[in-house]
Amino acid sequence: MKIASIGSGNMGGTLGKRWAAHGHQVMFGSRDPQSDKIRTLVQEAGTNAQAGTVQEAAAFGEVILLAVLPSDVERVLEEAGDLDNKILINCTNRFDGKSADMEVQRLAQNARIVRAYHTLPWEVLANPQYGTGNATAFLSGDDAEAKEIVARLSRDIGLDPVDVGDSASMEKIEAAIGTLWSILSPQFGRDYGLRILRRGMDNPVLSGS
Repeated sequence: MKIASIGSGNMGGTLGKRWAAHGHQVMFGSRDPQSDKIRTLVQEAGTNAQAGTVQEAAAFGEVILLAVLPSDVERVLEEAGDLDNKILINCTNRFDGKSADMEVQRLAQNARIVRAYHTLPWEVLANPQYGTGNATAFLSGDDAEAKEIVARLSRDIGLDPVDVGDSASMEKIEAAIGTLWSILSPQFGRDYGLRILRRGMDNPVLSGS
């Protein structure tokens, strides 16, 4: 699959490299695709990776990962333009009380938005395996097919995808994880994961996990 990573920091860089390592074609979108930082990232990602402008990456990707700072969201989505029914994975976070989900829904033109990966530190995305288990990635959105594709991409890189429904449900998940983070991170640091244990296959997104 062709994946655009708009954002080349810890989140975008880590996910892009992992998808490239698993055979997906990845383009990192940047304001300066010829910078030393981007050249190094592409080299680390291997032969399945390349770099381009934000607009080039948005045109390239069947799936687009939005992994930028809150202050860059509006500018980046304006540069990306009409996303023409493409899947946009929103993993941005805001820490000012405003909704990163609502902002992206308002600004992304004609995208099929899936909220994912924002509840995980990049260290867990880099290595989601803990012994015989793997970390859960929570997904939300209104497009079932888009969520299933993001679930497959999650499984490709070793994550356990769980569909929590719509954005209202995700807000509750975010609140719960924020509470757990404040309690557990002083003890475990950033490199710990959560896993949802369940019986049966009641959630269609989980098929094949």
